[in-house]
Amino acid sequence: MKNLSTILSAIALAAIIVLYILFFANKNNTASTDKSDEEKIALPTINGGIVYLNIDSVLSNYDMYSDLQKDLQGKVKTSEAQLATKEKALRKDMEDFQYKIDRQLVTRAEAEQIQQQLMQKEQALYQLQNNLQLQLAEEEQVAHRKVLNSIMEYLKGLEAASEYQFILGTTFGGNILYANDELNITKAVVQGINENYRNEMEDED
Repeated sequence: MKNLSTILSAIALAAIIVLYILFFANKNNTASTDKSDEEKIALPTINGGIVYLNIDSVLSNYDMYSDLQKDLQGKVKTSEAQLATKEKALRKDMEDFQYKIDRQLVTRAEAEQIQQQLMQKEQALYQLQNNLQLQLAEEEQVAHRKVLNSIMEYLKGLEAASEYQFILGTTFGGNILYANDELNITKAVVQGINENYRNEMEDED
């Protein structure tokens, strides 16, 4: 029978990986936007048609991003609790089996049967851990796409109103090392996408 530490190590590693990749892996954001501003933030009018926004700041201040992140974190905790419960039960069964073996309380045939059952439970636990990891990874990817799609759809709508030709995305350590603050539309975009998101939530209610 395989050692119990193998499955426990696999579960622990999976939990660490999921928490690390969980919803964009929480970066250290270098910019912030005041969500309490009630006045409409005007978009700059640029003759060249090129503006930019700070992606880190947009994500950290986007209500949709925050809501989806909290939802996914809740699912991670639920999955971890489910795995922990089953792992605890398996550990107890294995300890009970070892107790009986040490005191010769079971026949060889009974021992082989119990051993097979424990191996099946161990394999089932490993399969559950793998399935939960794949499910969480898929949900994280879908949430990622939802956030990016909503931002891109909003930016497309700015073309007609502001005649922007290019909207660049900056991030700490990215390819754009300097940009004029007058070209920064981050705050206006954050306000706009949050208004759209709140309106969508109200419509669903």
